[in-house]
Amino acid sequence: MLFLLATALATETAEPAATTTDISLNRATVEEIAAVEGVSEELAVAVVDLREDRGRFNSVEELRVLPGIGAESLDALRQHSTIDIPMPAKSAKSYKTADEVLLVFDHEPSIQDLHDMAMVYTHTNRDQVERWLAASKNSAFLPELKVKYNYADSFGQDFTYADGGASFDLDDGTVDKKWYAQAEVKWKLDDLVMNSERIRVISETQDVVKLRDKVLSEVTRLYFDRRRLQVDLLLNPPGDVRAQVENQLRLMELTAELDAYTGGAFSAAVTAR
Repeated sequence: MLFLLATALATETAEPAATTTDISLNRATVEEIAAVEGVSEELAVAVVDLREDRGRFNSVEELRVLPGIGAESLDALRQHSTIDIPMPAKSAKSYKTADEVLLVFDHEPSIQDLHDMAMVYTHTNRDQVERWLAASKNSAFLPELKVKYNYADSFGQDFTYADGGASFDLDDGTVDKKWYAQAEVKWKLDDLVMNSERIRVISETQDVVKLRDKVLSEVTRLYFDRRRLQVDLLLNPPGDVRAQVENQLRLMELTAELDAYTGGAFSAAVTAR
């Protein structure tokens, strides 16, 4: 009897178990989101607030913009949440030109907007690279400074500080109390043309430029793959549910990949417009 009573009390006071089932990120409550293992109640509130501010989520990657969200929490939400996107209905409108079709998606970010988002997120934009190069060149205008200080007293103690080091000398005799300071400023004129710091920065910026080209090439491919799929869904929506689901999952995948390159800025721009 005591064992059964203790078991009943433990059952009543136990914390609710973390959920292992998927939740809809566009419909879940704060409590349902917080039930995902690795997600705090504070983060769950922030997720719901962001959803209400944007209207809906198009990708889990949009949550990257939340301050303080860690990789573990984001990964948990990737595994245990879904994004429900409304199925497109067949358009009753007849399109006569390609411009009319593309105008339907005019509210979404342009390819140049996407490039800017990706460069900002990956810190590879041209202005930042130019600032690095300018800073490395200007560093040569800063001189090399050397300071020396000497003090001797009547007890024969001698203290010298120079170039970042210090020394003490003891003298058996007596000397008058005296001190002096000396400073040396030196410029290396050849560094004004090219210095080791500038060489290092040039080498690193070359790597940044290569990374930028790779990132821009990849987001360009993803952007137009997504746009072709959108056009296909608009003009020739599939008739069976399975094909619709496959196309929507592909659209969600492409959106998530673009968000991964922009820190969620792409979906945020789509929602805001």
